[in-house]
Amino acid sequence: MWGASRMALMLVLADDLTGAADCGVTCAGHGLETMLVFGDRGGESDAEALAVDANTRSLGADEAAAETGRLLRAHLRSEETLLYKKIDSTLRGNIGAELAATLAVRRALTRAGIQAGERIVAVLAPAFPATGRTTVNGRQLVDGMPIEESGLFASGELATGSDLALMVRLAGLQAALMELELVRGADETLRTAMKAAAQDADVLVCDAETEDDLRRIAEASMTLGRGTVWAGSGGLARHLPVAAGLARGTGSAKESRRVAGPVLFVVGSGSIVSQRQVEMLGNESDTIVMKIAAEALLGGEQSSRWAAAVVELEGALGSGRDVAVMPDPDVRIDSAMGPALSAGLGMLVQSVADRVGALVVTGGETARAVFEAWGVNRLRLIGEVESGLPYSVTEGWKRELPVLTKAGGFGGPQSLLRCRDFLRGSGD
Repeated sequence: MWGASRMALMLVLADDLTGAADCGVTCAGHGLETMLVFGDRGGESDAEALAVDANTRSLGADEAAAETGRLLRAHLRSEETLLYKKIDSTLRGNIGAELAATLAVRRALTRAGIQAGERIVAVLAPAFPATGRTTVNGRQLVDGMPIEESGLFASGELATGSDLALMVRLAGLQAALMELELVRGADETLRTAMKAAAQDADVLVCDAETEDDLRRIAEASMTLGRGTVWAGSGGLARHLPVAAGLARGTGSAKESRRVAGPVLFVVGSGSIVSQRQVEMLGNESDTIVMKIAAEALLGGEQSSRWAAAVVELEGALGSGRDVAVMPDPDVRIDSAMGPALSAGLGMLVQSVADRVGALVVTGGETARAVFEAWGVNRLRLIGEVESGLPYSVTEGWKRELPVLTKAGGFGGPQSLLRCRDFLRGSGD
C-alpha cells in the first residue's frame, strides 16, 4: 500500500511545539508510530502519524496564515490523510487566520473522492475537558468561565473573547453551531445536521463539555468524508484515530523511562500554574531551582550576569542533582518579551546538552528554542505521563534523550514533581 515511502495516516499541524506533542501523542497512544518534526526541518519520515510544529503563535496573522499554507503543502501528500489543525484551548494565537488557510489548502489539494454536492468543511471542537476547557453555546470556557473572564489574559488581549463563531466570521468564513443538545441527541440526527450545515457553512462549531461529547462529535463527523479538516485541542484529537478506524491498540509511556544523569527542567512559561509547579518541585525534592534575571536572558552574552548564570547552571548539573531553570518570576515584564526570554533560555542551556539525562520543558516557545539551540529536529512520541504531558525521545540526534513537554497552563501543582518521579522510575 505504502510503497517505498509511506504517507502519514494522520497529519497534525500545530502553532507551537507543546501543542504538536500533545495532539501527536494521542496517535502514539492508539498504537501508531508517531513523529514530531519542527517545520520542514525534520527530514523524511515513514511515521504513520506526523505532528508538525509550525511555530506560528507569535507571528502576525498574515505571516502565520502563509506559513500554515506552506507547511501543509509540504507535508500533506495524500487526500486520504486525516488532517487535524491543532488550536490552543484558550484561543491564543492566530486561530481564525490559520484555520482559513488550512481549509483553503485542503480544498485546493483534495480533488478526487469528493461526491457531487459535498463540500470540504472544518469541524471545530476546541474543548479539552481533562484540563477544564469546555465549549457551551459556541463560547470557550475555562473552569466554567468565559476565557476573557478567566484571568488568563490581559483586558482586550483576545479580540473575539470566547465567541468562536465571531472568530470564524472575522476570518472570512461562515459558521454553524452544533449545540450540546444536538451533540447529545440521536447519532443519526447529529450526522444529518452536520451534513446539512456543511452545504452552507465553512466551519461547524461544536459544543462539548465531556469526553463523551467529543467522542460523539468525532464519530458523527466521519460522515463528512476524509477531506474534512478537524480542528481542536488535545481533546478532540484523542478520539479521531478510533473514529476513523486508524487505532491499532495502545501505546505505552514506560519505554526507556529510567534515566542516567540529572534531569533539566526548563520553565519558560510565566503562568502562575508553572510557577506553583516549580515551587512544589523545589520543596518536595532536592531539585536545584535557578531563577535567572530577565536582564541576563534578554541581554545574552552582552549582559554582565550572563557568564555567572552559565557557570551556576554548569555547576548545579555537575553536582548530579536535578536542576530547574526559569526567569525570575518576581520581576514583572511585558508579555511581548516572551519570545525573547524563551530564546535566552535556549541559549543559556546550550552548553549543557551533553550533561543531562533527560529534559522537561514547559512552554512551546521555550521548548522550540531549546531544541534549536541543541540541534534537535524531531521527536519520537511515545505516551503520556498525565493528560497534556507527553513523553518522547529525540530522533536522529547524537543520542536518544528522554523528553517531556508541557503547555504552561496545564497540570496541577505536582505535575513537574510527577515528571521527575516518572523519569526516576519512582512513579509506578
